[in-house]
Amino acid sequence: MTQWQEAEAGSHDVPGYQKIRLDRTTFHDQPAIIWDYDFTQNGVPWKARQIGFNEGGKSYQINTWYEADTESAALATYDAVTSSFTPL
Repeated sequence: MTQWQEAEAGSHDVPGYQKIRLDRTTFHDQPAIIWDYDFTQNGVPWKARQIGFNEGGKSYQINTWYEADTESAALATYDAVTSSFTPL
């Protein structure tokens, strides 16, 4: 969590940055961190979701960034990716 909090603290200078959540969670029954936030790029609202976890001595991170007005489709794709993801 400390690494993620440090990354989040460094994001405050990103245009339009607003943290939605930075929490502990689980992923495939393993401890994980999830970070959702909003930001602006070239005047356009964007959103981001990142989940990170360790498994088998390796660190994994699955990220998505999408324009705010595409949220339903973007999160459906993200859910499909995360539900089918298999660590190496």
